[in-house]
Amino acid sequence: MASKTTETAGSAPVRDHRVEVAEKKRVLMRTRLVDATMRVFANQSGPPPVIDDVIREAKVSRGTFYNYFDSLDDVLAVIGQDLSNQMTTDIMPVYGVLEDPLERFAVGFRLFLTRAMIDHKWAGFVTRTDAWAQDTLVDKCMSADLEHGKQSGQFHLEDVQVAADFLKGASAHGIQALRRGVDDPVAYIDASVRMALISLGCTRTVADRAVAHASSYLKAWIGGKLTAGRPQWAVNMNARQAQLLLAPDDAPAAGAKPARKARATPAKNAARD
Repeated sequence: MASKTTETAGSAPVRDHRVEVAEKKRVLMRTRLVDATMRVFANQSGPPPVIDDVIREAKVSRGTFYNYFDSLDDVLAVIGQDLSNQMTTDIMPVYGVLEDPLERFAVGFRLFLTRAMIDHKWAGFVTRTDAWAQDTLVDKCMSADLEHGKQSGQFHLEDVQVAADFLKGASAHGIQALRRGVDDPVAYIDASVRMALISLGCTRTVADRAVAHASSYLKAWIGGKLTAGRPQWAVNMNARQAQLLLAPDDAPAAGAKPARKARATPAKNAARD
């Protein structure tokens, strides 16, 4: 039997080229199935798609599909996780620079809801079953912010993971509501962030200031007033979405200092009571 590695004098073992080729083919096929599923659901206009629609789009056999996934729900969960992780990575230039856990939570929570208002297709995938499992980036970031806020005395909660699960559920329902359409999306987002903060034990005054601060900060970012780059979904807004998100109220929240453009970061402690 051929060995999977070969030894060369004075060097570390080299992997068998055939193993690498097989792994590459597997990754490519998995990506092909995921991409086909996304296209099928993005173009959906009739009954809910089924596996036959996906394999027809991917031009593969049913057996090939089952070599990679047990069901269509499995593919949708993978897509949701991938899009959730990508979203978390996309917002790091504007979210990751923040140090205060209250600011980080308010901005991060608002960003996911804002994306749902702008990108309905993304919203449809990201709230699928297990899209926000405990090993995803959004869970890790949210849990870290909650733990930090608990330790600093800003959040008052019994169990960080319970709080994270509760808030992920609230976020998912909020994202779906914004996807379906609400009368006043910005007011809905404001109320959602406020209620999330109050559920963490923040006073109404603290929650109001954090909501206003997050709104101001994101308007500055989406309006191109910060050095942090914007992902494609934030650039490709239509006129109505831009009008809603960039409506007057660019002034910082009461008691907050203006964001420093060089760091794309609002002043620390601005949203505290």
